Amino acid sequence: SGPVPEERFNAGLAMLQERYEVVLDHDQVFARHGFLAGDDASRAAALNEAFEEPGTQAIWIARGGYGLTRILPLLSPSTLRASPKAIVGFSDATALLAVCAQAGVISYHGPVVTQLADLPPEDRDHLWQVLEGAGPALLTDLETITPGVASGRLLGGNLEVFSRLIGTPFLPDLNDAVLFFEDVGERPYRIDRLLTHLQQAGVFSRARGLVLGEFFHCHEPASADSPGVQEVLGERLGGLKVPVAQGGLFGHGKRNRVLPYGAQVVLDVGQGVLRIQ
Repeated sequence: SGPVPEERFNAGLAMLQERYEVVLDHDQVFARHGFLAGDDASRAAALNEAFEEPGTQAIWIARGGYGLTRILPLLSPSTLRASPKAIVGFSDATALLAVCAQAGVISYHGPVVTQLADLPPEDRDHLWQVLEGAGPALLTDLETITPGVASGRLLGGNLEVFSRLIGTPFLPDLNDAVLFFEDVGERPYRIDRLLTHLQQAGVFSRARGLVLGEFFHCHEPASADSPGVQEVLGERLGGLKVPVAQGGLFGHGKRNRVLPYGAQVVLDVGQGVLRIQ
């Protein structure tokens, strides 16, 4: 997506290397083309090559930012389907996770490499456990907006990026999904606009449940006399006729629990838990 900050990348890379054998192309990772980490053709080619790489079990996104939607038409989901790999990332990577879901491949909404070193140890431990199949509860201590229990395929991600997939061929099938959303740096009126767009596009009417994570730095200036982001979320989503929970520890803040994108999950709002089905 965006150009990779080398110091933060290296700190996260060191943590991955303590646990896994890492294959790294320094020239590609630190490429720069305007506000992108390389031109579209080279970024798509590198990702398609990673899809094809024999013996590789995971592809870890270096950072978020912007740019993955530009290369979606250049990717080869059939190659990924033929040789599934655990793609890990979030934020702008939402677009790639959605394509994985279309291909029937489970991916992981979780920390990018540049975020790894900043995570609390319990979130990193949870990350290794989920990736390596231990299967703990994904989220706990969720707060209630609308009570109930729902099960379905876990889809969503960054609210802004996800909204940009509507009307494109890259939006996965949302029927009977449990949706999850987070965002960063969007003022409350913009969150309202995004949620209104999803509602009017029929996204919420197709879902079975909804989980909200952190809406980091999504606040009004102190002088503004307008609703806060939590008021907006409650007002726009409280009337949905499905279970809705908030307070999930995922997003752009200090916490970012990994979530298996496209997996079958159960949301129990009364128990405050999201778990793999």
